Amino acid sequence: MNLQQSKQVFEMPHLLTYYECDDTGHPSLSMVLSMMSMVSDAHSSFLGMDTATIQATGGGWVITGYEGEFSPKQPTFGDRVILGTRAVSYNRFFALREFWMTDPNHQVRYAHFHAIFVFMNLKKRRLMSIPQKLITRFDSPLKNQVPRLKRIETITTEHSHEQTYRVRYFDIDVNHHVNNARYFDWLLDPLGGQFLRTHQLVRMVIKYQREVRENSMVTSRFQVIRAADRLTSRHEIVVAGQKCTIAEFQWINR
Repeated sequence: MNLQQSKQVFEMPHLLTYYECDDTGHPSLSMVLSMMSMVSDAHSSFLGMDTATIQATGGGWVITGYEGEFSPKQPTFGDRVILGTRAVSYNRFFALREFWMTDPNHQVRYAHFHAIFVFMNLKKRRLMSIPQKLITRFDSPLKNQVPRLKRIETITTEHSHEQTYRVRYFDIDVNHHVNNARYFDWLLDPLGGQFLRTHQLVRMVIKYQREVRENSMVTSRFQVIRAADRLTSRHEIVVAGQKCTIAEFQWINR
């Protein structure tokens, strides 16, 4: 197993556990995103920046959006995979990272996507400039602009469905906000088990617009759009009448 480990690129092996997979035997989307957070953290630690070092700046990394694709062929419980990430570029307020999950021989790319990060002041709960001592270690290029994610169409409310959830204590992470991966459970769960067992996710875009806090009541809305060549679901998470997260997923039959 050949792994890349440098300032800009970092890979690590991973054994898929039963709790990372749903009842189809494949990793759930929220767990895939959790694995990507894990390899991102491992990359930082590899360069001498653990959680304590980062939080000593008064801030923490927060993801504002993902865009990517998934292979129709997915690994199953007990498979060994490679998790990888690359620090693509950054500017004063934004950083772009690439993520992937492959088989041990790098022959099958199960997942590949990009994520946009910002740096948040953990006390004031607002954006702050990315500390140079954190970002320069990744040796990624400074760019004036970070690429934008694909535009997500608005849900047509008269054809939408919704479900409500309460934000629990265990949904909150070390940065004192809802863990980014948790949103995927809220977004996809209303589709129902029958849909999720018979459809495979192949593309996704998600944008986090407002922070969701502990004890909030979350309304997850979705709409399914069927076309001749594809099946798309559009989603939004709403708290107290305000949109906090929007997403779009493309599916194929399993």
